[in-house]
Amino acid sequence: LWPALRSEEDTRAGPRIAPEFMLLTCLLHSSTAFTLARAPVLNGHPLAPATRARHHTVVAREIAFVAQSEARCEPFAATRARPLGDWFAQEDALRILMSQAESCRRLDEDAPPGSETQRWEVITPIEFPGMVARSVTPMDIRVDAAADRPTLSISSGASETQCSGGPGWAQALLSRIGEIATTVSSNTVDVQEDEGGGLTVVSRVKLTVKLSIPTLLLPPFVPAGPFERSGSESLQKLLDRDMGTVLGRFREGYLTWATGD
Repeated sequence: LWPALRSEEDTRAGPRIAPEFMLLTCLLHSSTAFTLARAPVLNGHPLAPATRARHHTVVAREIAFVAQSEARCEPFAATRARPLGDWFAQEDALRILMSQAESCRRLDEDAPPGSETQRWEVITPIEFPGMVARSVTPMDIRVDAAADRPTLSISSGASETQCSGGPGWAQALLSRIGEIATTVSSNTVDVQEDEGGGLTVVSRVKLTVKLSIPTLLLPPFVPAGPFERSGSESLQKLLDRDMGTVLGRFREGYLTWATGD
């Protein structure tokens, strides 16, 4: 699952925005307000952060946001004619797991059938007035298609930002977000048996977003802890809310595929 995010207020179905965009926007807005409220004062006037410690300048500060979630679908019965392992290797199954992105496509289409590894690309957008920025991220997928207990391991690679529309300076700024933001995600999907003998698909996701913020935007006297806690909580809520929905579609996809519909 590509854990890109949409705002908490948007509960409708549809693509979610890339997490690095959301967190960077919120962080810069909050840090600016905090700086104005907490900046040191000299003779009744705010003292610019750069004048406080010119001999001890910090180039950048790293802020980390971390969330992890475990979700499972409702129990169901697998069919012998079309085992779960075969479903896990289907491209339709993988598309469901990545359905929260705007689009996804397989990059290694020439790979031999039954290959244990696949490489995909997912695209997640964020719209600005007059322009759209898209985060393009490769996803490495390993498929263990064991008939009864299949497993999928999904991990993200380094993303790049592509922009369309808007002024050139804005495109140049957003296209360099990868220089300050790093998003790493992993998802392990496997099958467990419940107490009643039914099968359930379980997903364990971990998402980490790191931002390297210049001290001009996040001065040393602004504590990073509140931002990290708030951002991590936002990521956690979104993972907790969305994972069950995706696994529900994955389950229904298997049941439809298994009956040949």
